[in-house]
Amino acid sequence: MPELSIVLLSSLQSLLQGWGFPKYRAKQVLDWRNKGVLDPQAMLNVPQEIRAALVAHFGEPPLRLVQRQCASDGTRKYLFALREGGTIETVMIPERKRITVCLSSQLGCILDCPFCYTGRQNFEKNLTGAAIVAQLWMVKADVMVDPLINSTATTPTHLVYMGMGEPLANESGLHQSLAFFLDETGMHLSRRRITVSTSGLLPQITRLGEMFPVNLAISLHSAKNDLRNTLVPINKKYPLTKLRKILDSYPLAEQRYITLEYVMLAGINDQPEDLLALVGYVRKLRERINLIHFNPYPNSGYTATPIKMMDAFASDLVSQGVRATVRRSRGDDIMAACGQLNAHAMRQ
Repeated sequence: MPELSIVLLSSLQSLLQGWGFPKYRAKQVLDWRNKGVLDPQAMLNVPQEIRAALVAHFGEPPLRLVQRQCASDGTRKYLFALREGGTIETVMIPERKRITVCLSSQLGCILDCPFCYTGRQNFEKNLTGAAIVAQLWMVKADVMVDPLINSTATTPTHLVYMGMGEPLANESGLHQSLAFFLDETGMHLSRRRITVSTSGLLPQITRLGEMFPVNLAISLHSAKNDLRNTLVPINKKYPLTKLRKILDSYPLAEQRYITLEYVMLAGINDQPEDLLALVGYVRKLRERINLIHFNPYPNSGYTATPIKMMDAFASDLVSQGVRATVRRSRGDDIMAACGQLNAHAMRQ
């Protein structure tokens, strides 16, 4: 039996009927759940005997809010405690017409990309599908209680698996959460509104495309093998040539593209030869480049490429027929931007 955060209506109806309760109570419970209330004792229009039975069956919610920080640009970062121990971070990014939730999939990360702060936090465990989905419910509840000022959206609209961890190294939790998000009796989100980011675990990319062909983002960061071996160590096992074959076969919906993420590091991967290698690697009809400003963290050892140079780099890519954009940092004043998540540091 799945946990309350990911249970479907039919399953909960069967459970309640098995306990001798009318099945219509299941919708009442899930209406609360869908507002972000995961503690049955807080579901006030549900009879106490049902609430008690739910608590006994499901136990405590998978997450508990420990801390919330708000950035000057409206970004919110949440520190959640896992029921079984440990903490993770989740980020909510508001825009004018949408709200994106950046989900974590692991406590720490199995990879050791040197420019990423999460990589400095040792890997501890994979998150369950219930814990991944619970992040969305709890952010949704927060936005309902404290609405956004500069967004017309009133609830999360898009999901990105770009928080702590390598999503494809946690296939069980990833697939379980995706199944719920996409199911018509779950969240029923369009796969166009979900993006999974990976450093390039090739068998897992293939399985993702076969089972859940959502938007795909690749943490590329260099189109030169020697340099990518350093920046993205998984490249030693799955080099660019092998990655290329897998990306060429990934299923794409109409007018959708694979995103190649490229954190720009001053003097490291922002030189003319880096641009030339990138132009030679990208599939112009299937892929686009997202240039990302490096967001510093303590003792990182790297420096960000200046914004003007990033813009020029993007313009050079566009002039050669490559779709390229520059991602501006969001939430960097609260260490919520790309590459800055580290739950251990937030607790200190």
